[in-house]
Amino acid sequence: MSSTRRFRALIAGAVLTSLVALFSVHYTVKRGDTLGNIARDNGVSLSDLVEANDIFNPNLIHVGQVLVIPGQEGEPEVIHIVARGETLGKIAFKFGSTVSALAERNAIANPNLIRIGQSLVVSGSGSIGSSGGTSGGDGAEPPSTAAHSSSHTVRRGESIKSIAADHGVTAEQITRANGILNGVIYPGYNLLLAGPGYVAEGSGEGEVTYTVKTGDRLGNIAARHGTTVSQLSSANNISNPNLIQVGQVLIVPTGSGWVCPVENARFSNSWGAPRGGGTRWHDGNDLFSSFGAAVFAPTSGSVAFKTGSIGGKQFNLSGDDGVLYIGSHMSDFGKSGQVNAGDIIGYVGTSGNAQGTSPHLHFGMYPNGGDAVNPYPSLIANGCK
Repeated sequence: MSSTRRFRALIAGAVLTSLVALFSVHYTVKRGDTLGNIARDNGVSLSDLVEANDIFNPNLIHVGQVLVIPGQEGEPEVIHIVARGETLGKIAFKFGSTVSALAERNAIANPNLIRIGQSLVVSGSGSIGSSGGTSGGDGAEPPSTAAHSSSHTVRRGESIKSIAADHGVTAEQITRANGILNGVIYPGYNLLLAGPGYVAEGSGEGEVTYTVKTGDRLGNIAARHGTTVSQLSSANNISNPNLIQVGQVLIVPTGSGWVCPVENARFSNSWGAPRGGGTRWHDGNDLFSSFGAAVFAPTSGSVAFKTGSIGGKQFNLSGDDGVLYIGSHMSDFGKSGQVNAGDIIGYVGTSGNAQGTSPHLHFGMYPNGGDAVNPYPSLIANGCK
């Protein structure tokens, strides 16, 4: 009898696994999975899967990590299999939904009673990706992460030229509005059809002070502040650029006045990447670094902090250059109030809905406090490669 039950359970599990693979646009990593196997099983390329999820190291994924499967059309259902220790509240939080919404969608009479192995439909209720967020709520998220009113979601086989022709705009308009520097686009990404190109230049030339810390080199300090070793040496009467001391206060010419938010970060042009099962898109770039790496003010301005369930620990920098800068998922806060370019205003982390992902800073830019623009051209132009 027990062997018969085990056989039936195996058959049921196989059928359920097939249904999940068939209908899901998200995939939860299981023990033994590799990114290559997940890509193959879901009919997508490894490169598309890496790009859609902002994965720096394809050999490093985590059990329980939720991956976006790119290139799926329509709005298929996302199915989650209840694991040991999960509650409806935990699942709702994971997918950006509510207990009542999940209970209603799955006809659950008692929200306190779910079973291990139970299949729950979680799509259509604001499920979330690895970063970004929705506006409103606790007020700790970027102002806009919904689909743009004048936009197009890329389908397989399309090019910038073909999309432009279909919508009566030029390829240059699409390229400029989305900060596309290499002509490459990906299925599932949401592209603005027109809009201003924007490259941050900071608040103008000037100088700030910087206190040397353990491990600092003059070259790193110069690169971080958009200046050169020779300019630093000249401004501080340093005869030997290889000899600086911890605690030494340097005068730093700020060059263009714009500083990379995270030094030596790993990032790609993830602007427009799908979030929330195709109901939201990425209105920023993710800057990957080590946990606790310093987050610098890209320009002078006023910093305020917020904490929320999606953005986690977040800074809002009202820049003197007229741009609102937002950075989410930090592990801790730094300097607040009036800051100079290059001041430490936080530290890289995985707070909010970034728990379980690689440490990173979600970085967004909103000129004049208006619509988001792609930070990628600003990061590249200011040497943050």
